[in-house]
Amino acid sequence: MGTRLHLNSAPWPRMPVGAAGEWAGFFDGGAELEAANWPPLLWWALFGAGDLAEARIADTEDAGTEEHTELLDAWGDATYPYLVVDGETALARLRARREGLTGRIGERFSPLYEEFTELVGTRLGPYVLLRTEALAGDGDGIRTLFEETLADLERLDAGELPSPGGRLESLVADFRRWRHLDPVLLLTGTGRGWPPAGLRERLAAADRRPSGGGAGWSAAVGRAWGALVRRRAG
Repeated sequence: MGTRLHLNSAPWPRMPVGAAGEWAGFFDGGAELEAANWPPLLWWALFGAGDLAEARIADTEDAGTEEHTELLDAWGDATYPYLVVDGETALARLRARREGLTGRIGERFSPLYEEFTELVGTRLGPYVLLRTEALAGDGDGIRTLFEETLADLERLDAGELPSPGGRLESLVADFRRWRHLDPVLLLTGTGRGWPPAGLRERLAAADRRPSGGGAGWSAAVGRAWGALVRRRAG
């Protein structure tokens, strides 16, 4: 399965706090998308540098559980980075970055961008949380990668070119390389009710490629993302 990351609706502008027992009710009815190994490009489009925060590794499990005790013993007060923003700001950023990002990934993926914008506006909020607890323990390098990616997006916001060979260019290049496998999975992840019916077929027709399917296709997507993660870690 690999490392699983999640984009969630959240009731607070922060991660749930395990020490306060907040995980137990966190998943009651909120929207959630899932992606493998690294945040997809359009998740990044929701956030800015000021949305980067830290949470305790031990608080990824509720107090009173064996898992929380084990994490507290192993990690103490060590933290990991994550991202959170209010839904209105996330939606405004996504709309403002549309031209700059679709110009890089290809205009034929505009229907996906528009559907994802609709999803954010109708199903995610009041806060949008990028849960990265699966990356906890990977060291300060993860925060540095987050900071560099967000800085590239803010250059785009200012009408400047992103850093040559930087994080945004890397995400776009990765997508272009593997888009024939599943552009929805690579750009937005998947979840209950997402993607909407027919979207993959519309994108496949626009790209003049078969939509794919089956176990071989799913395994290929997993191998592709595994290769990207190994490259980033190297």
